[in-house]
Amino acid sequence: MNFTLKFFIFFMLLIFSSVVFANDKDAHASKPLLEKPLIERYILDELKDLRIENMKLRNEVERRITRTEVEQTDRAARYMTDTIGNVFYLIAAATSILIFAGWNSLRDIRSKTENIIEERVNKITQKYNAQMQSLEEGMTQQSKKILDNQNKIYNTQYIHSLWMRSNLETNTQSRIDIYDEILKVNENDAEVYAYKADAVIDMDEYEWALNLSNKAIEIDADYGYAYWQRSCANAALGNQKEAIADLTTAIEKSPNLKDEIDNEELFENLKESEDFKRLFA
Repeated sequence: MNFTLKFFIFFMLLIFSSVVFANDKDAHASKPLLEKPLIERYILDELKDLRIENMKLRNEVERRITRTEVEQTDRAARYMTDTIGNVFYLIAAATSILIFAGWNSLRDIRSKTENIIEERVNKITQKYNAQMQSLEEGMTQQSKKILDNQNKIYNTQYIHSLWMRSNLETNTQSRIDIYDEILKVNENDAEVYAYKADAVIDMDEYEWALNLSNKAIEIDADYGYAYWQRSCANAALGNQKEAIADLTTAIEKSPNLKDEIDNEELFENLKESEDFKRLFA
């Protein structure tokens, strides 16, 4: 009886292990298929959240501008009302003094009063118009800065998502298309030109790669990877001297590239050159 029970338990454990192994294998097989859509979904959700935050920020800025304008208008109106009231008190006092002083002409008093009030009101109006205009200009400049910062944040997030896509992309032409999208946002990115040159070399377009590398070096003369790509293009085109010169510059600016020389197939025809051997002497 005990032997039968032990055999039955062993048999059930064997079946359970087989099922778990099969499920684990299926899960690993489907993981690459699910990984890329999940990453793209994550990027789309991040961009959606960013747009929502930008809209909220814009609405908040507009609301504060409106509230500030209303407060300034109310303050100006109260000040004008108080000032005009004080002016009338002064006029009443001055009129009494003038009457006692011998100014018996009500027409003259009225004319003087109107002139004083008009002059005072004009000064107050001009003063607050200038203050309101200055405030509006300041708020407009601040709004432009906020919008510029929002655009920079959006462009940075967008470029980052494109770089992530390019790292996941296995098709060379698709990677080139992604690099072109990045250049539409920032046309002065030396890194993009260098990586595009690398992709173009995979398509055996060495002249194109040479032009892209020159553009990257023109933008950033201290970017070692651009010299590396130009060295690869020159090596493929048979320009050994130029290739070795660019390779020397690339290693000077980025010493870690020296470890990648043995893995670069395009440098095979350079290894017999004396200049190349001196480079590693």
